[in-house]
Amino acid sequence: MPTYNNLEYIRVMRQLPSFVKRDIYNIPFIEKDDIDISALNNGKWLINLKNCTSRDKNAQNKIVHCFCFDKELNREYQNPFRFLSKVAPYEAASTLDFSMHPDMGFKEVLQATYDNRWSGAFLQSNGKKVIPTVGWVGPEYYDITFAGLRNGGVFIISTLGVNNPGCRQLFLSGYLEMRKRFPDSKIICVGNYVSGMDSDVCFVKYEDSFGSWNIELVPWQPRLLNWDMSLFEGGDHYVV
Repeated sequence: MPTYNNLEYIRVMRQLPSFVKRDIYNIPFIEKDDIDISALNNGKWLINLKNCTSRDKNAQNKIVHCFCFDKELNREYQNPFRFLSKVAPYEAASTLDFSMHPDMGFKEVLQATYDNRWSGAFLQSNGKKVIPTVGWVGPEYYDITFAGLRNGGVFIISTLGVNNPGCRQLFLSGYLEMRKRFPDSKIICVGNYVSGMDSDVCFVKYEDSFGSWNIELVPWQPRLLNWDMSLFEGGDHYVV
């Protein structure tokens, strides 16, 4: 076996500390972190991973999300210490959102889920607060795609690309299954409201998720669990 330095050993062998708990198929758990999301887009902001910078003077008021192309995510996955360094100044970071598609097989779905959770467990084991990015495909893979999650934490999901009848139903079925399995978890959603989603989801429009802390908009985000659903019924923000 080759001899690796520590950075190479982590990158190649994907070792995690022994205290990291494991779910089915050895998928690492992402433990619950105490993260307040009630002020998103009203004093606290999302920022896309590719917009993170060491010069960000408002990093402590931002949460990093990882809805990026896979080629960008793979660069971070292949260099986890660089990933850790990039998100370190920010309040919290999500796990890497590797693509899943209904045409994928068991191996591909398992790999995408495992790598997602591994990235979060690595950050947590190095002291970073983490929000799991949750995605899914068909019901036959729910046990995999929802593995490594704890009820009562904060999750981040996205409705990007689901605005057509086929994808919308697949999305909604998985969303409802997630809420059934994790009824006490808080949800951030990047994208638009989809009919059938719950009123306690914290929505952030994609164009408002790049990290502009001084964005010029009227603070609209209602406090969590106290929504005015008229925002979704013909207003300016979130109608699908």
